[in-house]
Amino acid sequence: MTIAQLNSFLPLIASAFYAILLVTPFTRRTQVPKQGWFLSFLATSIIWELLLSFESGIRYPINLSLMALLTGTLLLGGLTIARTNQQNTAVPAKWPTLNQWLIRGGLVVLGSYILNIGFPAYALILSENLPTIRTGTLYSYLAWLGLNAYLLRQTWFNYRKTTFPWHANRLLYWTVVLSIIFTGEALIFSQLAELAFIGQILRLFGVSGLAYAILSHRIFDVRTKTQRVLAFLIITLISALPLTLIILGLQVFTVGLPRSVILSLTAVTILLGLVLYQPFRQIVQRVVYRYLLGETFNPTQVVRNYSQAISRVVDVQELTALIIEIISNLLGTNRGALILVTKQEEGHYEMEPIPARGRILQGAITFSADSPFIKTLQQNHQPLLQYEIDFNPDFANLDKQEQQWLQELAMEVYVPISGGGELEGLIALGPKYTAVPYQPGELELVQVLADQTVIALQNARLFSELGRQNEQIRQLNIDLTHQNERLAIMDRVKSDFITIASHELRTPLTQVRGYADILESMNEENLLSQEQTRQIAHHITRAANRLEELISAMLDASQLDAEGMKLSFVDTTVEAIIHMAEERFTKAIKERQLNLEKIGLTELPPIKADLKRLVQAFSNLLGNAIKYTPDHGKITIEGKPILNKDNQIEFVEVIIADTGIGIDPKYHDLIFEKFFRVGDPKLHSTGTTKFKGAGPGLGLPIAKGVIEAHGGRIWVESEGEDEERLPGSQFHIILPLLPPGAKEQEAEQEKAKSNRPAYLIG
Repeated sequence: MTIAQLNSFLPLIASAFYAILLVTPFTRRTQVPKQGWFLSFLATSIIWELLLSFESGIRYPINLSLMALLTGTLLLGGLTIARTNQQNTAVPAKWPTLNQWLIRGGLVVLGSYILNIGFPAYALILSENLPTIRTGTLYSYLAWLGLNAYLLRQTWFNYRKTTFPWHANRLLYWTVVLSIIFTGEALIFSQLAELAFIGQILRLFGVSGLAYAILSHRIFDVRTKTQRVLAFLIITLISALPLTLIILGLQVFTVGLPRSVILSLTAVTILLGLVLYQPFRQIVQRVVYRYLLGETFNPTQVVRNYSQAISRVVDVQELTALIIEIISNLLGTNRGALILVTKQEEGHYEMEPIPARGRILQGAITFSADSPFIKTLQQNHQPLLQYEIDFNPDFANLDKQEQQWLQELAMEVYVPISGGGELEGLIALGPKYTAVPYQPGELELVQVLADQTVIALQNARLFSELGRQNEQIRQLNIDLTHQNERLAIMDRVKSDFITIASHELRTPLTQVRGYADILESMNEENLLSQEQTRQIAHHITRAANRLEELISAMLDASQLDAEGMKLSFVDTTVEAIIHMAEERFTKAIKERQLNLEKIGLTELPPIKADLKRLVQAFSNLLGNAIKYTPDHGKITIEGKPILNKDNQIEFVEVIIADTGIGIDPKYHDLIFEKFFRVGDPKLHSTGTTKFKGAGPGLGLPIAKGVIEAHGGRIWVESEGEDEERLPGSQFHIILPLLPPGAKEQEAEQEKAKSNRPAYLIG
């Protein structure tokens, strides 16, 4: 049978082969993702082969087979994009989307249909010696060439840009298969029987390779297989070369010798060759494998050295660095980490990466107990490639958050460290510097090293946990010391309060009693005039008011403890509150020649607040600034709006800054405690506005209580206390526009108002 006769049957054989491939996926138990494109491509290939088989006997007005092939190329491009975009971990994603490919490629194919069907008679005469060619046919050939060139270029480009070896291997395999398919189709176009026959065989081989890549998620290592075939050829040629040269030399130098001598020498040479061939081949094999495949390490020696090295390390960070350094020096790994696995009470697993080589941007994450990632590592106790996670259908149900975490971690392989059936950790390794995939022997060696790591990792984690507990105990001791110091100060404050309170209460009582005695004695002698009576009464009233202020402050302080401060919210402004708080200090500010500046208060929005309480709080803060600012000093009250994430004003901030003596940082929290005041209580000097005048130590605690009751916050900033340098203090107050409970209180008021009798509502 001639080649031409074979070519007449070969398309039918190919179409039958494609039909078998078409039904194969439906016979598999596991479904392969994205196989619809492949099935469509096979169906189009069957149509194309049938058209090739029958068009030799039937003269079609248009080139139907070429149009079918062009459609198949479009579907093959869709298959390539779908399979390539599946590699989210490592591929730089330079492909168009499937919709973009279908639109652009579809327009190209549609142009072929229009030219072939709409204008079948148009032809080009390229040369007198060449046959004429239809315009539609020429366009179809060029379109086929352009689409194929684009697919090959993009697949090769992604292969060159991919950093993960197994992902790159899949792209390389895909590039080779596409090249075989396109070469076969080009040979079929040649119309030469011999080349067309070779083309059909190549296309069958290429489509079979596609089916293998579609139906099997794991593809053999193309580069390593090629290297091993090349190594085998080199070893065979070099091993046979000495014996071949000796035999050729015998033929040259034994010319003219007796036949018996020639046979004897030949037999001895062959015998020596057979004896020496195997040792010589082993030497050649070791040399070739060392320089071509890079296989240089001794597994037994590696395990021994590794075990000795990690046995001396009891810190997790040091152990991680040592493990990754040893493996990196051994295999050429460009990045790596140790992932600590902790089983939680709910059955979940916390994964905490400890970086050792390369940047690790991911933090800890919790994997579910049913995660395919965890189950596979526990059950198989074998290294797990990121390639498997991306392509193996068993990981299709992996949680999206877990999948994203693994992809962003950007590791090539995860090696389990487990003892007693529970995961202790994972050795996570990135790609090699050589971009060569990890070989089975290398993965097996790394797993052996991981098994040797179990005890060392457990000891290191226990040691680290002990260190953390010691650090916690140290911090607790520091906190306890601070609390003891604070308690000692507060205990002193309680003792000082008796001195201060007696002084504060005795002063107005002494005034009342003294003026009462004066009033009584002068009245007995009839020496009182109306003006004198008025002045004495004024002094008594002022002392009584001061006494009332002290008692009210103590009652307010007691309400802070009992959380019994009742607020009544009304609409007001910060500017109005500051103005009302400032009124009582107008005379003192003028007498002491203080400069009071207000900034930005008018721009602040209205707020809901208890007007009386906030005026009280800001009066206490302003009075504190006046008392600790020397004469001719400056006090600044500044207001600022605070925006939320929606760029809406949610809070306002008020800063009361002075140029006073400042506050020691160690007292920044204590000044808001009841009865606390800076200074020696024996030097206590009563005064509400005079410089360094003191009170019972209730002003700032009450201010804090009022502000926090409004849902706000207050703190102080000061470099320290210095009466010469005058560093000053800044009190920051943050208030919400709508404090907690304001809406509920307003709703209750509206409800109460609606329940009132109609005749009471004006």
